[in-house]
Order: sequence, then structure tokens, then C-alpha cells
Amino acid sequence: MRRTILAAVLPLIFALAGCDDSVGAEETSVCAEAQAAVETCLGAPAEAPSATCEGDQVAIAEELLAGIDAAGCEGVPVGKEDSLLCAALLWDPLGWCDEAPAALGPEPQGTATQYPIILAHGFNTSTTNFWRFNDVDVALIEDGHDVMLGSVPPFDTPQVRAGFLAEQVDELLERSGTDQVNLVCFSMGGIDCRYLVSPDGLDYGSKVASITTISSPHRGTYVADVAVGFLPDEDDAEAIDAIATVFGRTFSEVAEDSHIVAALGAMSERTMVEFNATISDAPGVMYQSWAGVSSVAGLPNPRRNAESDACTDDNGELLLMRHDGTVDRMDALLVGAAGIVAHGLELRPNDGVSTVESSKWGRFRGCYPGDHLDAAGQIGDEGPDPRTGFDYLRFYRNLAFDLAAQGY
Repeated sequence: MRRTILAAVLPLIFALAGCDDSVGAEETSVCAEAQAAVETCLGAPAEAPSATCEGDQVAIAEELLAGIDAAGCEGVPVGKEDSLLCAALLWDPLGWCDEAPAALGPEPQGTATQYPIILAHGFNTSTTNFWRFNDVDVALIEDGHDVMLGSVPPFDTPQVRAGFLAEQVDELLERSGTDQVNLVCFSMGGIDCRYLVSPDGLDYGSKVASITTISSPHRGTYVADVAVGFLPDEDDAEAIDAIATVFGRTFSEVAEDSHIVAALGAMSERTMVEFNATISDAPGVMYQSWAGVSSVAGLPNPRRNAESDACTDDNGELLLMRHDGTVDRMDALLVGAAGIVAHGLELRPNDGVSTVESSKWGRFRGCYPGDHLDAAGQIGDEGPDPRTGFDYLRFYRNLAFDLAAQGY
């Protein structure tokens, strides 16, 4: 019975994309109800309406509702692939009915790291706001690791931020009784960590066993170059820096004297050329890196092999953590910057903030399917991504156990 009813109304489902809330209250109610019913049966959001809902569209919506009601669609018993609609769906270009892929990466297991871990956050964040490490410290502590959340000014240069990080390294060494720490550094935090340990920076190499960077723009991010072009010079930035200070105080205890123009300038591709030429790696410290790959609207990169080429290491080995046929859909907050980061029509693979090539430093460990927010488990990520299987907590747990396996 279910298949018979669906065969009759299935062709009408796609026409429901014509329903829009811009028309009268009665039509809006019918179309909205039909959209909600489709979402319930699919087990995933249906496409948003894109045109008016009038005339035949109202009848279509009513017929679809009647068909679903008669079939008794009560959600998804096991997975959305078992739902009422998916049982009869013959063409599914958006992948609505695909079975969710398995979680990427092995089941996390192992021993605690020899050295405690500091999680170093990025630009425009702290230990509390929306771009923070989302309970990563909690998960690692439950696995037996000794973990501290680093806290540095959200809007300042790597040179300034590294000074705060140095104090936290010293604090953790004293508390733990160890002689070294592991640094796991997200986004701009990776540049802070490199400056901290470099003999040309704060020379903390003897206190740091390893640096792992996650989507850090080691060669800059072009969106910073563009932003700096619209902002005043550092000498004339007092007003905008004052605004950044006021804003920073709402989520950070160390944002008292913000320098947002200088911070953006430090992350530009132009400035990072000089940084990399003068800030050398510390002898004896293990450097490794990960890069995120995402896509606007979840569409594959139009450049054939662009992602596989970018995610290949210096030895020619493809290191792309991905289920075949899956692509991460970039968060809407990052879409506006993604084209700039990609250098326009060059379409460089990126996560919305940093390109893959810019994220590589030291031993490249690979690409994961996630945007810049996903790298920190934001905004409010929970469990494996239903499109890709990427689970940020599983990722960090495996990362920590891997550090332990390497002797760190």
C-alpha cells in the first residue's frame, strides 16, 4: 500500500519546491505543513521553497499530505533510507535517502600521552565562545590525557599571543611535573605555537615535545589580505581596535588591549612570507599538520583532481580521509569568504579560511572532510556528520592516542 500511494504522489514532491511563504495565510499553511511532512518522512531537511504557492500547488500539497497520512508515515524506524518516501524514490540527486556513512577513522583506543596537552585556539575566539574547542578537552581528559585549554588574546599578533601561551606552558609544566608539553593548535593558534618554540621567537623548543596544527594558515589566508585593504593602517587603527577590545571583552578575559588590524595583517599571505623566512622551526620538536576540505553547497570541486592533488604529501602519497562520493557542505557563515580564500577561479581546495596548501607544515598527516568551524566541533557539532562521517571528537581522540603511540 505504501509503495502504491507513493507512486501516485512522488512526482508531486518535487513540485512542492514551488511553495513559498510570500503568499496568503491559507496556502502558506498547507505548503508549510507539506514541507514539514516531507522532512519527517525523509529524516532530513527538505529543500526550501523557491517560488509562490498558488493554484495547483495547493492541491499538490493537500494530495501529498493525504497520501502520507493514509500511509501512516511516523518518521524513520532505522535510518532515513527505510522511510516512506525513500522506499519509492527512484531518483535522488541531493542524496536525501543515502544511508549515513560510517564514522571516519578507527575506534579511538590507546594510552595517555607522555606529555600533557595544551589546546591553542585561533583568531576571534577564547575558551568560551562559539569558535572554541567544543568539549575536546573533556573528551581527551576522559581518555586519560592531561589537558589544558590555552587562552590568548582573540585579536592580536602571533608575537603577542605567544607570550600568553608561554605563561600557560610554564604553568602546566609546574603543575604536571613534566619537562615538556604537546601543543595542539587550531587555525591562528598554529602560528602562535610556531613563534613560541622558534629560536627566532620565544625559544620554548626545549619545553615543547610536539606541535600539531589543525587548519592553520601557515602561508596566510587571502581573505586577510583583502580585509587589510579595506582597513586603516596600523598607525591609524586606534578606533577600530577599541571596538575590537569592547567586543573581545564579551567572551575573553585577555582582550583588554586588542589589535585587530595588526592581527589580520599578520595572517595575510604577504606577511606570512616574511614570517616563514625569519621564524625557523625548533630543533628536536616534532611538527605535524592537518588540513580541512569543504565545499560550497556540498558540490565537488569543478577542478578535476584538485583535492587529491592538494591532499598529497611530499612523497606522493594521497592522504585524504573520506568515504568515496562524499563531500562536506560548508557552513553558511564561511561561504562568503571561501571564494576569496580559494583565489577565485583558481578554486584552491580550502575549508573556508585556510587552503590545504597553506595548512601544511612539518609532516603532513592528511585532509579531513570539514570546514573551519568543524575543525573545532562548531557550531555545536554532535556525532558523525551525516554526509561525510567526520566526527571531530573521534578525530581529536585518535590524534591524542597517536601522539602517545609516537612517544609523545
